[in-house]
Formats: sequence, structure tokens, C-alpha cells
Amino acid sequence: MRIRVLSVLSILAIGVTTLSLIRGQERPAPVPVAPDSPPRETPPPAASSPVVPLPAATTPAALTQGPARDFSKLDEFPKEMLASCQRGADWLARHNDTKGHFLPGYLPALNKPIEGENYLNQAGAAFALARAARFLGKDLYAARAAQTILKLLDETVVDADKWNRRHTSLPSTVLNRLGTSALLVLAIHELPSPQPDLLDKAEQMCNWIRGQARTDGSLRCLDGDDDAVDDPDCVNEYPGLALYAVLRSQTHRPAEWKNELARKAVGYYRNWWKTHRSMEFVPWQTAAFAEAYVRTKDKAFAEFVFDMNDWLCGLQYDTFDSQRLLWFGGFMKWADGKSIDAMPTIHSSQYTESLAEARRAARTAADVDRYQRYSDVLQHGLQFLVRLQYANANTQHFEEWYRPRLVGGFHASLQDGSLRLEHAQHALSALVTYLEDSVVGSQ
Repeated sequence: MRIRVLSVLSILAIGVTTLSLIRGQERPAPVPVAPDSPPRETPPPAASSPVVPLPAATTPAALTQGPARDFSKLDEFPKEMLASCQRGADWLARHNDTKGHFLPGYLPALNKPIEGENYLNQAGAAFALARAARFLGKDLYAARAAQTILKLLDETVVDADKWNRRHTSLPSTVLNRLGTSALLVLAIHELPSPQPDLLDKAEQMCNWIRGQARTDGSLRCLDGDDDAVDDPDCVNEYPGLALYAVLRSQTHRPAEWKNELARKAVGYYRNWWKTHRSMEFVPWQTAAFAEAYVRTKDKAFAEFVFDMNDWLCGLQYDTFDSQRLLWFGGFMKWADGKSIDAMPTIHSSQYTESLAEARRAARTAADVDRYQRYSDVLQHGLQFLVRLQYANANTQHFEEWYRPRLVGGFHASLQDGSLRLEHAQHALSALVTYLEDSVVGSQ
């Protein structure tokens, strides 16, 4: 049964959230916008159907370097997500200027850009746009992403030692080197056809990440010696990201030490997870060890991925409540060892991204039950994300010349219409990861 009320309520909620005083504003030059697909209703929860994993594991190369994508065989729901993905990538590309700089964000209700630069967010946006360029085959996206990467590389330095290690010039107490190096490596290797000089620089950053490894398998989050104690918030964010970047770099620069880095790390971080359980920890760790499992078929990687994401599934709003219909598919919060019943926000995109990566691992493992469960949770999560995306249908109350600033962007929550660069990064990456697996499944 189609739940049409979700679409109607979503439009009303967004309209109330972002009421603006645009009609009295001075009209600037129009912003060019790529043609958008016709507005569609937010699809209802997809019915479960039998899923048969691929008879042979899909290699990472097949996911990243295959021929032009054939979207004609996609089912209705993936096609809806493809339209959302294209809108999101268009929004990122439109908000990247000729100097390779992404607009940090926008406050539609005030007709005002968000101020403040953030290197990590710029690198994350370049990564997401490069990933979309590779999947959608859009040269414009690749060019914009490459321009940003070159700009960000200007702020890196190379250590004068035998390791030939590259990292950002500022110390990690100001700008985390583990995170920035990882995002730049990811952005470079997601480009459709990265140039050799860029791959060389990415490998230098991989060397720096390698130098952060301790003998126990952990990665130092800050600059310093092995005795330094890592802040839990940093552990939640950066080591998984760095491991994921090193493993994704195998596509163009394979090396056995990269798999060994993951093998040493999985035991340490699985033990950490048991005593420091948090939602923030899961997405990047899942991405890293799902990638490691797809490449090596080492069961230890899959077991860790499944532990984390089985737990994450239980934190989704997966039943209908007449008082909060629009929460369906979003994720609860977690603090002090327990779940918190709170309105889901755009941060749900990170957990949806995690389920998309975990589904890849389940397909590789031929785990039919998990693949089906992750597919259901993932689809509900993507439905929630689409409710947070500006599209033609829910921006009719804005002036026509103003809509290109909004269409395709993902706003913060059902009550907050602000647009931020990091919101687009995770939502777009979740969509591409889901769609890549769906294309593989349709072949």
C-alpha cells in the first residue's frame, strides 16, 4: 500500500521550516541549473522480496572501473534514488566556484550564505562529488572535484625523510592530519581517471597514515608518540576514515601492506567497540572493513561489520506512528549506553551510508538474510533522506530565480532548512553506494 501521506506531510513540514522573505529581496543574476527530473512522491517502504546474492563475489574493480552504467534495468525505487543522487550532485557542482571552493552552506530563511571555512568539509565535498562523477559519468563533476583537490593539496607538505610522507601543514591540534589526509586520498581515488601525479601525492598521504600505526594495530589520531592517549571523539571519526582511504587506494595503487594494516587494526577496533559503543564510530569503521572484506574475503572483517550494523538496525524508526510519520526511516540517538528517542536529523545519512557498505559485505558473503535486512533498513533510511532534500516539488513557495540555490541540497532536519556542505557529502555518498550495489544486482 502506498503511503501517500508521507509525501504531502514532507512538503508541508519543509514549507513551514523554511518560510523565507524572498519575494521582497533584490533579484541577483540567475544561477544555471541542470534539468531536474519530474517531482515524484516519496515512495512508500519497499516490500521485502527474495534477494539472491551474486554467485561470485563482486570485485572492487568491477564497482569502480566498469563500462558506462546501464540504469534501464533498475527497479522503481532505485530510479527514485538515482534522481535524488543526480539532484544532489548537481547542487554540489553548482556551489563550487571557478577557484575550486565550495560554498560552506546556505540559510534559505535568511537568504544568507553560511560563513566559515572548514578544510575537512571541503575535502569531504570533493570526495562525494568525485564519487558521483565516477558513478554517473559526468565530466563536469570530475572537473570541479579535481579543481578542489588541487587547491587543497596546495596546503600540504612533504616530510623530508625516507618515507616521503605528505600531510597538511597545520598541526593536528588545529586541523586533524589523519582526517584530512584520508579525505584527500579518497577524493583522488574516486575520480574517474585520476592523473599519475595526483595518485603519487595520494600515495604519499597513505604513507603518512601508515606512519601513524601503532604496534597494537591502532592509528594515532594526533601528532606525537605512541604513548599519547587518543580522545574518544577522535577515535570515533578518524581511524576508520583513514583505514577506508588506504584500502580504497588499492584500486589504483595496490600494495599488500595496506591489507596488513587492516588486519592488525580490526582486532584493536573491535575490542574498542565493545567498551566504547557509539553510533558515530560505526560508519567509517564499516566502510573500512567492508572494503577490506570485499577485497580479501577475510571473515574477521565481515564479522566486525555485521556486529556493528546488526546493532545499528535496531536504532532505526521502523514503525509508523501517527504523531511522527515523517520520522520513519530516520535513526535515534545514542548516549550513555542507551538509545534516546529524539527527532532524527540529517546525521541519519551517515548511518544509511553505513548500511549501504554493510550490504556490500553481505552480498559478498552470500548472506541472504542479512542482505535482505540491510536492504530494508537501507531503503527506509534513503526514504528519510529524500524527505530532507529540496526538489522542484517542495520549493514552489520560493521565487523561481532562487530555487537553483536550494534544489538538490539536503537540509538539516524536518524543522531546520539550513544547507551545509557536510550534509550533502554523506547523503550523496550513501546514495551512490546504494545505487552501485543496485546496478550490480540488476545485471
